[in-house]
Order: sequence, then C-alpha cells, then structure tokens
Amino acid sequence: MCHCAHRFQHATEWSAHFWEWLPIIIFTLVFGFRYGVGIDYNNYMSIYEYTEDYSLSDILEYERFEPGFSTLVYICHYINAPVYVFFSLIAFLQIYFIDKAFKDQKEVLPYAYMTLILTGVCMLTFMNIMRQIVAFCIFLFSIQYICNNKLLKYWICCLLALSFHKSAIILFPLYFIWIRKKGFFNKPIVLLVMILISICTVHITSWQTILHYFDNFIAMLGYGDYIDRAEAYVNSGGRGIGIFDLFELLIFAMVVFLIPQMKEYFKSDFFNVLFDLFIIGICAKYVFKGSMLLDRMIVYFTTTQFIILAYTLCYLYNTKKENAFLMIKYVVTLFFIISSYGRFTYYCEQNTGAYVSYFQDDLHNLKDLQREDVLEKH
Repeated sequence: MCHCAHRFQHATEWSAHFWEWLPIIIFTLVFGFRYGVGIDYNNYMSIYEYTEDYSLSDILEYERFEPGFSTLVYICHYINAPVYVFFSLIAFLQIYFIDKAFKDQKEVLPYAYMTLILTGVCMLTFMNIMRQIVAFCIFLFSIQYICNNKLLKYWICCLLALSFHKSAIILFPLYFIWIRKKGFFNKPIVLLVMILISICTVHITSWQTILHYFDNFIAMLGYGDYIDRAEAYVNSGGRGIGIFDLFELLIFAMVVFLIPQMKEYFKSDFFNVLFDLFIIGICAKYVFKGSMLLDRMIVYFTTTQFIILAYTLCYLYNTKKENAFLMIKYVVTLFFIISSYGRFTYYCEQNTGAYVSYFQDDLHNLKDLQREDVLEKH
C-alpha cells in the first residue's frame, strides 16, 4: 500500500488512477475478508445475519442503527451479498475517505498507510468500532471544507458521518473554531505544559461517577451500556500509564517541539487543523483516561495521532540529511512505529487482533474462543 501510494505521487496521468486505486482495493479485500478481527466483529456479523429478512424500515427501528449503516445493511441483503461483502464495503468507505483527504498532500499518503498499519490502529480501532471510524474518515475528508470556509459542504459531510454514528453530532460546531484562524497551537513549551497538566489529572477525577448524572443523554447517543462497564475497565487497569505510554509521550513531546518547523515545511491549513485536533486528543486522552464512554466520544481527536505521526515521519525523512539531530529524531520515530507493531503482534492473541481470513474455516473456532476469553477478562 505504501509503495502504491508512493508511485501514485509520482505517476503520470494515465497510470495515476491505477496506483491510487490499487491500495484501496487491497485494503478493502484484505480487511473485508477477515474473520474475528476486532472484538465487535461477531456483533456486526450477528446483526447482518439476524436482519437478513428485514425491510429497510424494520432495520431503522433499531435505536443503535443509524440510517447510513442501515441502508448499507439493506443493500447488501437486497443483492444477497455474503457477510464478507458487507465488511468489505465498510473497509472501502474507511480507506476511500482517507485517500481523498490527502488529495492535496500526496507525499504524506504513503506514511499515513504505514502508520495506520504498523501502529496497530487499523486492526484494533478500524476493525473494531467500524461505524464510528467510517464517521471519522468522513470527518477527516471534510476538514478541507473547514480550511476553505465552505460551511454547507462541511455540514453535508457531517450529516453523512452522522448517518453512520450518532457521536458525529459533536462535529457540527467544530467548523466555527477554525473559521477565522487555521491553527491555534504553535508554542511548544505551552503545549508541553498542557499535556503534563492533563497527565496529572489521570487519578484525580472519577468520570464514571460524574457520567451517571447524564444517563439519559448518553443513552440517546447510544452509549448507555458503557457506563455499566466503566468500573470493570478501571479495575482491569484502564487508568494506568505503562512504559510504552511513556515512550509514546516522548514521541509526542518531540513532535510538539518540531511543530514550528513542520508548519513552515508543509504550509498547509489542513495540517494546522489536524495538529490542533491532535493536541486536543492527547490532552483529552489523559484527562478522560479510565472512562470507556469518553474514550469513544473523543475518537475524532485521538485517532489523528497516526496521521500526525505520518506527517512527522514524512518531514523527518525529507529533512534528515540537514543535520544529525533530525536524523536521530527520524530514527527514534521510526523505531517507535516499528516497536508499536511489535507490541501489537505480541498482544494480538489477547485482543482479537490476529488476522484470520474468512475462508480459513479451520481457524474460526480458535478466533471465537479467543474472543470469549477476551470478553471474560474485561
């Protein structure tokens, strides 16, 4: 995928479409034809099989089924598509909007594919909370309309995202934050202090206690079951900060101190808005650590981390020969990404992340047992 995206960047007009669409097709087929990858995989498969004889209006009656998702399910049933076609369409929507988001910065796309796969975000997030990730990818694409001050087009994209996940309601007002200024976070020391303060709040606030006061509103968004699971999440270590988290913070700190040079290098409002979302995501990640509900609500901010890593890697790769410090930072960033993949593969047997094809029937029972074991532990 990375090689294809690189070829797409330098392709002539006649071959550009081939190199652009090849990684989209690869992603769609590989992750559409998976089995048991993602803790929610079986839930989605059950939903698809259970609604086989339902009309569109019947599917829409389910409170958690948004109209876009319901329509996708109905179309797949209408054409008698097997379940892997349904998963392939979801995977296609995810990767298609990522590809189109970088249409004006093609040089970053190979690195985005690289960080998406190697950091484990694809297997643990994209293949798990699929509906919300479709909404996130649409939002990522729509940022260009924030940059160009096109409110109507941005809100149309938000409506499309909302049709896949109710949480996208929070995206509508974001347009007005950047209506006059594209990029607020520019001073590394201030940003570092913000991140450190957010880390200090990890063990201060009991979010599950606070959130019980908003039961009705949370249920309306389709997250009612997350409140009941919050205590188990905390007890299982959901609020802890480990060695890898510290390594991650070191990388984030490096990115923060590189940001003036990176903004000068890319000269992109799209990147500036993304970086603001990234900083909000880091701070919110630690402030809300320990709440499964709030972890889901801030997905639109925290998921930008793999994209900012892609920009960082792109910048350092292209400037690493300028001085030794940039070369060291490039090596450290690359090591972090590779170690993220190592960490993911080490724990993949414990988080349903290990890849199995839909057509590997002999391994299906193993994946089902793995999922049951994960659910029992959490």
